[in-house]
Amino acid sequence: MKRLLTILTALCLLAASQPAAARATLNRKGTDNPDKWITATFGRNVVLPFSFKLDGVPSEKFIRSWKYSCSKVTAPEDNAVQYSIVYKDPKSGLRVKVAVTGYTDTGAFEWVMRFANEGGAPTGRISEVKTADFVLREKGASKFLLRRCRGSNADIHDFEVVEEPLGEGQTVNLATRGGRSSDIISLPFFNLTAEGAGCGAVYSIGWTGNWRADFTGGRETCVVESGLKDADFYLKPGEDVRTPLASVLFWKGEDMMTGHNAFRRHMMAHHSHKVEGRPWTPLCAGLDYGDPAPCNEYTCLTDLLARGIVLRHKQLDIMPEVFWLDAGWYEPPTGPVFSGQFGWPAVGTWVVDRERYPDGFINMTNLMHSYGAQFMVWFEPERVTLGSKFATEHPEYMLRLNLNDLSVVKEVYKLSDSLTEDMIEAYRLRIPERERMVFNLADDKAREYLCKYIGDLMEANGIDHYRQDFNLDFVDLYWAVADGEGRRGVTEMKYIEGLYKYWDYLLNRFPGLRIDNCSSGGRRFDLETASRAVPLWRTDYGYGEPTGYQCQTYGLHFFLPQNGTACYNTDFYTARSGYSSAMVAHIPVLQPGYDAAAIRRVYDEFKQVREYFLKDYYPLSGVGDVTAGDIWMAYQLDDPDTRTGYVFGFRRINCPQETFTADLYNIDPAARYLLVNCNTGDRLDVMGADLAKGFTMTVDETPGSILYRYEKN
Repeated sequence: MKRLLTILTALCLLAASQPAAARATLNRKGTDNPDKWITATFGRNVVLPFSFKLDGVPSEKFIRSWKYSCSKVTAPEDNAVQYSIVYKDPKSGLRVKVAVTGYTDTGAFEWVMRFANEGGAPTGRISEVKTADFVLREKGASKFLLRRCRGSNADIHDFEVVEEPLGEGQTVNLATRGGRSSDIISLPFFNLTAEGAGCGAVYSIGWTGNWRADFTGGRETCVVESGLKDADFYLKPGEDVRTPLASVLFWKGEDMMTGHNAFRRHMMAHHSHKVEGRPWTPLCAGLDYGDPAPCNEYTCLTDLLARGIVLRHKQLDIMPEVFWLDAGWYEPPTGPVFSGQFGWPAVGTWVVDRERYPDGFINMTNLMHSYGAQFMVWFEPERVTLGSKFATEHPEYMLRLNLNDLSVVKEVYKLSDSLTEDMIEAYRLRIPERERMVFNLADDKAREYLCKYIGDLMEANGIDHYRQDFNLDFVDLYWAVADGEGRRGVTEMKYIEGLYKYWDYLLNRFPGLRIDNCSSGGRRFDLETASRAVPLWRTDYGYGEPTGYQCQTYGLHFFLPQNGTACYNTDFYTARSGYSSAMVAHIPVLQPGYDAAAIRRVYDEFKQVREYFLKDYYPLSGVGDVTAGDIWMAYQLDDPDTRTGYVFGFRRINCPQETFTADLYNIDPAARYLLVNCNTGDRLDVMGADLAKGFTMTVDETPGSILYRYEKN
């Protein structure tokens, strides 16, 4: 008996010394067989790559005792397999359903969790929801390195590349603020390199609200924990909510760009909305942006003026593919708050202003269509102002702030804790009424009303494409008010899924429709928005400032192939600074000072290069802060299928060096290449070895740019 007690005591001590919770280990082993990988990773008696707590107890402690089912279902697209995996508590009726997709062409795996209450009473408390909770393990790795990009803050550092080491015990904690997925802190895309092992993985998130992601280094390991930021809730009988999409793509290679380009190909193959198999790379032109005061945005545009602008584009032979009408085309709200005001922020009355457009937009769109162009219109349906049509006719569809709660006021204004209540109260009175309501996409009836209303408006006016903005950086405060006691996170989950359903409705109703995703510039970038929309206006920074545009192109293309920004001038240095897979020309063709031939040259060059931004991307100027005015910036776009590509070089205004030497990527040293200087038209026949190791560009003027096209002979 004494010996038995000794053994039992030793076993207890051993158990106590073990980690509190085991984690699933993920690596590339078995990824060449997606069916086997999925059924093994999400099996009955394994540690799962997600977790949550139920009444404070970790799911790892109980979920293997729940009823389990695994069935293969029809995948949503080609080159994919999908499984529906269900874990259900037979006592309470709480069900966790996981849709897992494996992509046979790119090697990525993605999953989405749903919680549903199929019982007759409220569930227990669900908290610490981690849609990803696993460890990456790579033998031989000295440490992991995390590479990501900053989010958008409308400044020159938007999308700047950040590298953070994850040695043993080192942790990087990231989380959104305000309810928008790429606002300021980080894009939700992360390349994790196992240094010394020649491999890595890209982890990414599909969630357009608040997310969190924590990365911790260990011995040959990296722990990934990611999911809902603040969820702590119970579900009522019959309720069903979804969580963020988790995505893992394993890659192998000595250079991190191998992983970035593998992920970019995955984005184009499976997270790019296409029409008739083609992605959207539009050349857009604005309809007279920048009129004199008191006009702002497009508040002074009229039907007659718009048609005149279209005719002028035709006359000058600079017809764009899409004409762009931004904010200010609608009737303003009524009432004391906006009485006598003239401006674009007064949203919520989505009625075409008949004083300026007596027949709506139909005359404009018919003219555009006759010339082969299409029409895109700006909407911001989520933000609703006092006195608007939505606010007065459907107050039941509105979310509101609790402005009697001074902590809410402090959050809206980002006030210091040192302020007195009287000072905070003064701020409360300053909050404009136009910021006090949000259209409740979490409500099914509200969303169905919005779908039909906006869809009918678009159909009646011949609108081809839909542009959605969202200029509110504290929408999570509205969600919190609506949650109620013990339900934190429920409104957000239903709201974000409601946003996806709204966009999906429009895409299904109008098969040729494209959506432009704008949120104060680029503050809603993630896998789910990328699957439905293209950000044509990726930042509110600068409005044409070339250094910032170069930096943002440079950083954003590490992860996001489809994006665009503005072009305000026709010199090649400025125009090339804004080239991407899409472009928005804001060149006032009714004003003097612009040469139609110069506009055509820019348009023609953009059309030649734009689809290369969807191919492989290679930075040539390092990473980190690349905003200085005394440096060269350069990058390469390479099509590995055709063995062609472009090299962009920018000598900035204070750069003393006339030359820049770069080592180009994916070049066959033994082959010959034709190299064309797009500035001069000069053609050179060079060996691949010269391009791969030490290709020198020369620009005489500052600022100046050079563009080369290469093709393998």
